[in-house]
Amino acid sequence: MKIKTRAASLLALLGIITTAGAQIANAQIIPPIYTNTFPHGTNIVNWGPIYSNNLASVSQWLHESVTNSDGSEPASMQDYADFAATSFSDSGAFSWQQSAMDEAWTWATANGIPTSFTNGTLNLGAFLVSRENNVPNYISACDTAGAITIGTTNVWPGGKSGFTLTALAGTNTTISQWDEGSPLLSHTEFGGRVTELDGDTNLADHSTAVAGIMAAAGANNIISNGVSLGNVAKGMAYTANVQAWSYFNDLQNMTASVGSNHMRLSNHSYELIDGWYYAGPNTWEWLGYWQLGTQDPRFGNYTTNSAGFDTLSAAAPTYLQCWAAGNEQNYGPPIQPTNHYELTLAGAYYVTNAVRANDGDQGGYNTLSMNAVSKDSLTVGAINPLPNGFTSPTNVTIASFSSLGPTDDGRIKPDVVADGVNNIIALSESTYAYGIGSGTSFATPAVTGSIDLLRSWYSQTHTNSSDLLSSTVKGLVIETADSCTTNQGPSFTFGWGVMDTLRAANLINADATNGYKNQIKEVLLPNGQTVKSPVVVNNTNTPLRITICWIDPAAVGNAVTNLHNPTPKLVNDLDLRVISPTGVTNFPWILNPDLTNRTAAARAALATKGDDSRNNVEQVYIPTPTIGTYTLQVTHKGTLVGGQQWVSIVVSGNVPEPTPALWFNQIIQTGTNTLALGWPAVVGGQYLVQENNNLATTNWVNVGLVSARLTNVVTQVAMTNAQAFYRVIQQ
Repeated sequence: MKIKTRAASLLALLGIITTAGAQIANAQIIPPIYTNTFPHGTNIVNWGPIYSNNLASVSQWLHESVTNSDGSEPASMQDYADFAATSFSDSGAFSWQQSAMDEAWTWATANGIPTSFTNGTLNLGAFLVSRENNVPNYISACDTAGAITIGTTNVWPGGKSGFTLTALAGTNTTISQWDEGSPLLSHTEFGGRVTELDGDTNLADHSTAVAGIMAAAGANNIISNGVSLGNVAKGMAYTANVQAWSYFNDLQNMTASVGSNHMRLSNHSYELIDGWYYAGPNTWEWLGYWQLGTQDPRFGNYTTNSAGFDTLSAAAPTYLQCWAAGNEQNYGPPIQPTNHYELTLAGAYYVTNAVRANDGDQGGYNTLSMNAVSKDSLTVGAINPLPNGFTSPTNVTIASFSSLGPTDDGRIKPDVVADGVNNIIALSESTYAYGIGSGTSFATPAVTGSIDLLRSWYSQTHTNSSDLLSSTVKGLVIETADSCTTNQGPSFTFGWGVMDTLRAANLINADATNGYKNQIKEVLLPNGQTVKSPVVVNNTNTPLRITICWIDPAAVGNAVTNLHNPTPKLVNDLDLRVISPTGVTNFPWILNPDLTNRTAAARAALATKGDDSRNNVEQVYIPTPTIGTYTLQVTHKGTLVGGQQWVSIVVSGNVPEPTPALWFNQIIQTGTNTLALGWPAVVGGQYLVQENNNLATTNWVNVGLVSARLTNVVTQVAMTNAQAFYRVIQQ
């Protein structure tokens, strides 16, 4: 078990006389280990008249401390993240959702526009939730063996991996769910672990099924046509708690929940529907607008709705949303022409037999729902089952319905894929009811439930650690996914590949046991600065893979009538480069979204390497690395919105480095009332600096939380007393 804080070895006590012009204690300088270390050769005696020179001498390694939005000093990353989430939750953001729905229903009733549809599949419906000008937005669940496919059975107790801790099944963890209605809370699979928080009493098969895939206990032996199948309805995190909400007013309730319920993870297997919709027996709706083209402009469109989910992600940095990609690939009536309902831009509702293209561009690309294109969420597509798990890219096939990328601005979505075909699901007809369902609706909770296991495993192996940033969890899933392409790159069909829960759990374990922050790092990148970290390789046969991911600020959303808008939605453009021991610069994967011609051939082409200015995920993959020390480097283009950006870094294929002894190796006065302290650090480490004016007391005051972006850190502290003692604690 990793020890997160140390005793005397992590403390450097300094008796400092802070009177202006007084001599400051000599700084002991260490020899350089990497290129970003201090100069050496002479001890430095620092006097008041040369403050500016002193500051200049350490400016290369200067780190600003992490502060809350109100300027206060957090005691840990957990305090920092919780303060941000609670502050946003208290702001009442997105409280307009209910009034927007009320206004839309009033408008629809006055103009003869349906406020809801039903389609008969799992008793699902679509409901009007808002409108933009005269364009109605309807919300619906995504309708149309998972644990083996994504390797989750391997980490269950008794699995082949050797993981046997029962807490890997999600003990004492909670997953949130937004869906069509209420799960059947009394279903025998739930054992009282599923609750409905918004008082919705409308039972829904879809909601019961989603909760079951995440957390069903596997309580019953399922028999089909006289054949015993075993406890195949068992959920991924089969002892977890599920807090369920109706998908109405989702943003408003999600915002409240990150504050009041300390929500960290949620599942969303629904969408604002686009294009064709089957509205019941022999009844079709086409929700596109022929005046704008042959495709519904909402597909792949980063709208104000999409931006809202990114706004919430940025405000609650440890909260991850998992969204279904949708089931719209080439979707439409089996025979055309066919009579169907349409809406004009003026809001008229009429019947026509005009031929409208099936959903998607050529090849079924660009069929993601508006909900699924948000930058900071994890979007999940569906594949056919892998009864023996992943073995190679050639045995993975996309489900015929699963929505494909790219987004209109060319980003990679979905992020990962999981089994979404012929899943055994719990239903709401009775406490023993089961059925079979297919859709990204069921691939997504398989991923969400498995992430819950990984979060539980991280908390066990990293005792007393702060919760991971959502970008770190997302980056971990992407880093360890099994690529579905022959060159190990991403695609607009499968994203970064099939989630591999066992690989992710093993990487967490390696980070916990093989040295501090060697595999999983969270680093604050200030404006104009660089993250630089050594990565040691000792085996040419083990690929080196490095993924960065960040919670990008929300971009300006497009109108729902904005067709194929290619304007990039990336706000803070970070760049990952990995420099080899021989000086070769390795670039991340890039894909060609072909936003002009939108051809299937271009979008199906293998990824290449280059500069990525579209995605808030970048990955460098080196199949046969050189033995030696690589340099991982993260920079940014332009000016960072917000002045800084947290970046998550996940590394595999490297060997651990020892954590350096923590001691002050730089003591230098930089102003009349400021002092610079320096120490050797691990990139991605969080260090708490404290001050005490009297060692006869235990009154240590937090004066700075520092995120290390270099292998040596210098930070400035304000000298508020004639005598002070300082210490730094590795968190």
